[in-house]
Amino acid sequence: MLKLNKEKVFKYIDEHFEDHLKRLQELVRQPSISAEGLGIRECANLVKDYFKALGCKDARLVETSGNPVVYGYYDAGADKTLIVYMMYDTQPVDEPGWIVPPLEGRVVEMEPFGKCLVARGAINTKGELGAFINACESILAAGEEIPLNLIFVAEGEEELGSRHLPEFINKYLDKLKEADAVFFPTADQDEKGKVQMTLGVKGIVYFELELDGKSWGYGPTEFDIHGSNKAWVDSPALRMIQALSTLTTKDGNTVLVEGFYDNVAPPSQEDLELIEKLEKTFDEETVKKEMKVERFINDMHGKEALLKYLYSPTLNIDGIWSGYTGPGTKTVLPHKITVKVDVRLVPNMTVDEVIPKIRRHLDKHGFKEIKIVQLEEGYGWAKTSIREPAAQAVLKTYREFGYEPEIWPHMAGSAPFCMFNREPLNLPFVMGGIGHGGRAHAPNEYIVISEGGPTGGLTTLEKSYVAILDNMAKMLPAKA
Repeated sequence: MLKLNKEKVFKYIDEHFEDHLKRLQELVRQPSISAEGLGIRECANLVKDYFKALGCKDARLVETSGNPVVYGYYDAGADKTLIVYMMYDTQPVDEPGWIVPPLEGRVVEMEPFGKCLVARGAINTKGELGAFINACESILAAGEEIPLNLIFVAEGEEELGSRHLPEFINKYLDKLKEADAVFFPTADQDEKGKVQMTLGVKGIVYFELELDGKSWGYGPTEFDIHGSNKAWVDSPALRMIQALSTLTTKDGNTVLVEGFYDNVAPPSQEDLELIEKLEKTFDEETVKKEMKVERFINDMHGKEALLKYLYSPTLNIDGIWSGYTGPGTKTVLPHKITVKVDVRLVPNMTVDEVIPKIRRHLDKHGFKEIKIVQLEEGYGWAKTSIREPAAQAVLKTYREFGYEPEIWPHMAGSAPFCMFNREPLNLPFVMGGIGHGGRAHAPNEYIVISEGGPTGGLTTLEKSYVAILDNMAKMLPAKA
């Protein structure tokens, strides 16, 4: 096992803050909006150049039916290998309310953190990608060696549901099977500085419900017509709203689709143990403040809220549009309505069960004319035990930096971890890093850069990645 002098590396990181910040700015200034196809290949090539400059003997764009995956292999001559999962794509930047142009990569003062990089992708997740590359380069620049072989996998469709990542995994399965674990560099402090360690994710299925007059046989068939015609013409929009009302109870909080909850597994014993500890440190007021919400459903608190949040599948309307939505008035009878819906999956639900159950529900309630258009293949839930050596390596790092983390059995959000965590790879998948950012998918997305506030900045984040690599090298079991 390679021995790493972390103090030498930490000193180098301290001395090269400005250069390291420039890399993050370069990354966020390069557009890579997967929903619009903007700047994707240019950003992929930029990431590939980073891998090459690091010393990856193999760095390339792996083509898929969609956006390329950036692959890199760094051979440290080590006896253990770590897959480093990353994403280089981002969400669009069309939201109003940005305090700086979202692709300019400006550093601004934000209370109470100090200097923050405000840009699309700052925390989701170009900031972490750049910081991890900085950390690896710092190890080498300090005269040390990265203590594990690294397989970099940077995808360009995470924001689209990782729809073509399975193609890459199938192509590179033999190489990926050489790995002992998977690590996703993140920044896991909340705005008060508390470290939140997460051991898994929910799955997701994303689809659209569509209804138009032509396919229904009622209402306008080709274009919106004058609103006065509602006196004698049916409305696809109102028809869709009637269908949506059958999907849940009146309060919208319990799904009425037959069989929806059939495969939902209760929390495991390990999960319940973690929840008991989590309840003691869970700061729901900070969570509400970050989201700008006043209360949880039914004014739940504590353990009840945590169990609902983590172990309940959800059916959520992400967006709905029809007819005229501009300023002022325009009286029309819309010819079409579209609704975007996501369903979050908990253990032991499967991706394949969702659409058929929704279809049967709509048909049973007389809405056979409503189309279901599945936008992504979706992916399942994934979890890693806290007892896994990879998870213990991240936990040890947090404690070395003086933090006792709040451990979450999984998060309520989704990511494609199951593609690594379950068949055919079956690898432990962990995430981690000591830093903070927020407002992902929202205006003024940010990552904290300076030190001295309630959270770590860029140098702390990079140092935590170095320590995680060191602890992974020491704690991952050697292959038999």
